[in-house]
Amino acid sequence: MSLVVWSDKLSVGVKSIDDQHAVLFETINDLHAAMLKGQSRSVVGPLLRTLVDYTCEHFTAEEAMMEAARYPSLAAHRVKHSDLTKQVEEYVTRYESGDTTLSIQLSGFLSDWLTKHILSTDQEYGPWLNEHGVR
Repeated sequence: MSLVVWSDKLSVGVKSIDDQHAVLFETINDLHAAMLKGQSRSVVGPLLRTLVDYTCEHFTAEEAMMEAARYPSLAAHRVKHSDLTKQVEEYVTRYESGDTTLSIQLSGFLSDWLTKHILSTDQEYGPWLNEHGVR
């Protein structure tokens, strides 16, 4: 069972960003499934690291597009990305130090944050990027 489901209502109107968001959803679902199955640290740990690495790549790509289009709220958006990165890194550090009790808490946090972030903050930049030639 999926924790989060990608749908067109989450689209920001920029194909490459939508594709990246869909990958993030898939990775969160894979992580959630592994945690629910109680799969070993050899599965959950690498999935967590993959999620962190891909999220950082996504944020870098998203911010580069906003910078190229001179998006006026880029600085505030970067702060939100930085805050999330720090929070996820804290979860990873806790997990890597043996705290396995955070599994469901982490899955819920990630799915809530990503969905809310896309539906609010990311939805704001989509039209701006479209108006500046990014589709």
